Amino acid sequence: MQQTNCLQASMFGGLQIHVGDQYLVEQGGRVNKPMELLVYLLLNIGVQTSNEQIMEALWGDDEVENPAGALKNAAYSLRRQLAKAGLQQECIITRDRQYAWNPEVPVELDVDRFNKLYEIAMQTPGTPPEKVERCCREAVALYAGDFLPALSDRYWLMARASTLRQRYLSMVLHLSDLLLASEDRSGAEEVMNLCSRALLLEPLSEELQLRHFTALRKLDMKTAVLNHYPVVANMFFDEVGEPLPESIREIFRWASEGADLPMEDIRHIQKDLDEITRDDRPIRGAYFCPYEVFKHMYHMVVRSATRNSEDVILLLVTLTPQEAPKQERIRVMLSVKELIKNMLRKGDVFSRYGRNQYVLMLSVKNADDYKVVRDRLLSRYEKSGISQILHMQVTVGIPDPIV
Repeated sequence: MQQTNCLQASMFGGLQIHVGDQYLVEQGGRVNKPMELLVYLLLNIGVQTSNEQIMEALWGDDEVENPAGALKNAAYSLRRQLAKAGLQQECIITRDRQYAWNPEVPVELDVDRFNKLYEIAMQTPGTPPEKVERCCREAVALYAGDFLPALSDRYWLMARASTLRQRYLSMVLHLSDLLLASEDRSGAEEVMNLCSRALLLEPLSEELQLRHFTALRKLDMKTAVLNHYPVVANMFFDEVGEPLPESIREIFRWASEGADLPMEDIRHIQKDLDEITRDDRPIRGAYFCPYEVFKHMYHMVVRSATRNSEDVILLLVTLTPQEAPKQERIRVMLSVKELIKNMLRKGDVFSRYGRNQYVLMLSVKNADDYKVVRDRLLSRYEKSGISQILHMQVTVGIPDPIV
């Protein structure tokens, strides 16, 4: 329930912060340092943090001459914006020279409501099934997209974002199972829509794919299965290096019985999969491509670098599996993929090499420049909160010059 002079923040799918009808950040708006500081404080209400931790979180590897001064300026600007929005009470307090959010100032965060719903539905024994379903529906609707996507490269948010996504996916799966258990056709239709949306975020989830294909089977949508299966099978082979599980292959065999599969349709699907698309989204980070494409690009880049007196460096990132479930390892590999993509430049290229490896190609002016990239990658991975699942090792290779 909305309170007077209550700060409200939505963080799923993008940041939006407002007090009544006064917006500090509108949906999809730019997140500057004062607003990033506000996010940090809101997510750490009641948690003892130091100014050094805040500076590390906000600026990290950025070269800032005076981080303490920059933090002071950000706090000053934030206080002014909060007061202008109608919060007359002192929101940012200082305790032992450490900044913190005033716990007496009311806040409403969508992430807090989401976590409460998850706790009721998934972690409270004895919750009535109808209440579980109701909580799952509300939480799934609340998850409008990944947590703070504009700040996805911040190491201090990675573990939290990953946990929230896993909670969302677990509620999608649980809700899907409840709906598929019903004889009502509308339940399967809802599962198809639920899973289609979730698969945009987690396309390599075997469990999501299975529910999606199961819903298609329950709706007797054989053509949809036949069209969708090659896309998913190729994606799993390229990204994971493994075939789809038998449970999904069995649904494909069901759809294939008596069906004529013209090669023209398969080629059309493959053409639609081409990554060369045009849209209005800004290009961010390095370019990820299949390894076969990477090999051709490697030859092109090496030739170009020779002409431009540059060095081409190959980095092989290997993640050694620890004791962890398969889906957990896949999740970590995808998180590392995003970490690499966001850390490298737009002109850099990388690819999945082995089941637990990525290969990176860097064009540098000096051969030793790769050390900065290597050290930064290892540092950010260690700080991400997922390093305890897979151990990261980075090795380097320098190609022989073309003569």
